[in-house]
Amino acid sequence: MVPLPPEDPSSANSEEEGEKRENDPRVRYHADLGLVETTDIQRGLLLARRMLRRNGERRQPGPHIAIDSDYRGTGKRTLLHHIGMGHQGRRENLHGIDDARIPVICINAPPTPGTPADWSAALATFLGWDLYRSDTDSRPVQRMKDFTGPAVHVMRTNHVEVCLVDGIDRLRTEDLQPTFDFFDYLADELSLTVFWSGIGSSDILREARTARFPALRRTSDAAPLRQRSVPTLWVNRLPPRSPEHPDEWPRALASFDGRLQLCHHGPNSLLELAEDLYDITDGLMENLTPLLSMAAQIAILDGTEAITPEILHDAARYLDLPAAGTMDEAW
Repeated sequence: MVPLPPEDPSSANSEEEGEKRENDPRVRYHADLGLVETTDIQRGLLLARRMLRRNGERRQPGPHIAIDSDYRGTGKRTLLHHIGMGHQGRRENLHGIDDARIPVICINAPPTPGTPADWSAALATFLGWDLYRSDTDSRPVQRMKDFTGPAVHVMRTNHVEVCLVDGIDRLRTEDLQPTFDFFDYLADELSLTVFWSGIGSSDILREARTARFPALRRTSDAAPLRQRSVPTLWVNRLPPRSPEHPDEWPRALASFDGRLQLCHHGPNSLLELAEDLYDITDGLMENLTPLLSMAAQIAILDGTEAITPEILHDAARYLDLPAAGTMDEAW
């Protein structure tokens, strides 16, 4: 439950009053506003659910699906996690909450400083295994070199259906083909559907598929096989308000508008700052969420209790974002 604001937010600026504002529960609340579901995220969730429904009913390996965008910070990770939470929730509604079921596995691309990416260890870490033991000199030593066999056994026993992989764009070029071979094996063994998130993930996945299954293989001289398709869920930055896109930016602001708990915040007040907000954030959720979070906290701490252009500029300065009016973005 969101805490109520103080009855008199504009009382004297004493040291005691400043401490009260600092400890106001709404400061912590606004520090974690969360992300909103943009049009692309909503569309991606719908398409993902359709794909998973088909794959789940047929119990066959699902396709590798890319989650891609035109810029960083658009909400790819948000979509990835929402896909996982949605599938987990649907399985719990169907089977009840069952500790013997792990419908979704979510892992990050492991760091690879000069060594091949160890995906089996990433799976084992998600499953909660202790990967290391102490040697005779009390130094940590990995229990085994490859956790694939035990991980596959546990994943099969616990009915894993979806694997979410974030940060595929961080892998080294030489790790890509072994990575996709590894997940092809998992998909075939466990009838998994694998979602890959990262900027350029659709191109990375397509190139890996082409390298393994060359596009110019021929069944006859007259019938070359086309390059393998890669289903892609696109999460792009929000466009500025325009005749072609009249609602996407206002809809995102309206979603945040309803979450703000400020005494002098009027309904749809953020829409009055729509142009400034786009100018500062460039339509990226990675910028919009912390900007509004910081601005709301400033408004509480200085007693303004409303987000004004001046407060927006202060918040942008703290976050090292450009001030409104310094970008050449068309509106």
